[in-house]
Amino acid sequence: MEPDDRPDEPESADPGQAEDLLAALGGAPADDTAPVSAPIEDRVVEPEPPACRLVGIAVAADGHDILQEVSIDLPAHACTVIMGPSGSGKSTLLKTAAGLIVPDTGYVEILGTDPSHAGDRELERLRARNGFVFQDDALWQNLSLLQNLTLPLQYHRHDLASDSVTERINRLVGELGATRRLEMRPANVSAGERKIISFVRAIVGDPEILFLDEPTTSVDGEHADLMIRKLKELKEHNITLVAVTHDARIASQLADYVIVLKEGRVLRFGSLHEISRSNEPEIERILTDVLSETATYDGDILELLDPDTNTYLT
Repeated sequence: MEPDDRPDEPESADPGQAEDLLAALGGAPADDTAPVSAPIEDRVVEPEPPACRLVGIAVAADGHDILQEVSIDLPAHACTVIMGPSGSGKSTLLKTAAGLIVPDTGYVEILGTDPSHAGDRELERLRARNGFVFQDDALWQNLSLLQNLTLPLQYHRHDLASDSVTERINRLVGELGATRRLEMRPANVSAGERKIISFVRAIVGDPEILFLDEPTTSVDGEHADLMIRKLKELKEHNITLVAVTHDARIASQLADYVIVLKEGRVLRFGSLHEISRSNEPEIERILTDVLSETATYDGDILELLDPDTNTYLT
C-alpha cells in the first residue's frame, strides 16, 4: 500500500492509546527522528558466504613455489573445476582448499572454519562435512574394500546403526556399478574399481563439500558416466563440488565456474560461460592442451565447453 492510499486515522484517537498499542505489537511510538525502514524491494540481500575461501595462499616444496598468492572464493552449492597444465599446482590447490595441506602463508576457511586453528573436536566436525576423492584412490591396503567404506562412517556418523551403514554402502556400490566383492582388498581389484570405491568412500557420509582429484582417471567410459550422473544428483541436492579434471564431460556437464591455473597462479577465474568464450589466446591454449589429453574433437574449445550442447567427442 502506497503512503497516499493509507486510510485517515480517526479524529478521536488518543495518542497515548496509540503508543500503548504499538508497544504491545513490539513497535515504537511515532518519532520524527526514528529511522524509516527501507521498502522490501530496496533492501540489500546479503550474499551467501563462500563454501571455501583462500586468502593469500602460498605453498612451496623443495625450494620450489607451487602456489603463489592465491586468493579466491569458491561458491557454495555450485561446481568449480580447476584446470591447468601438468605441474601448475592443481592438486596442491585442491588439497589446500580441503585443509589437507597447511599453506606456508595465507589462510583457508572451509564452511567458515580455518582448519589450521581449529581444535580437535571442531576439526572432526569439519572433516565430517566434506569428502575427498584422491587421484591415486588412497585406500588402506591392509583393509578390505568394505572396511575402507565403513571407516568414515565409524568416525563421523555414530548415529547410523550397522544395518543402515550396510544398506547405504550397498546402495551406492550398486548405483555406481562397483564390484560386489567387498571382502577383497584393494590390491586384488583393478585401478578403476579402486577409484570407484574411493568415490563411494567420499560420498557415503553425505558431505556438504566434495573435493575430487581426477575422479574419472582409470575408470572406463560406462562407469565414468555413472559417476558423472551421481555428481549431477549431488549437485541437484546443493552439494558443493570442487574438482581437478582433464575430463571434458565433467567440464561441460557439471562446471558452473572454472579456475585456470598456470605456474601456481590463478590466471583466470570466472563462470563457465565467461571462460568458455574467452578470446585470450593463452586461456584457450591451456584449456585446449588440457582437454586434448583425454578428448579429441572437430570443433573448437568453445563448443567443447558449451554446457548447452555438452559437446565432446571421444
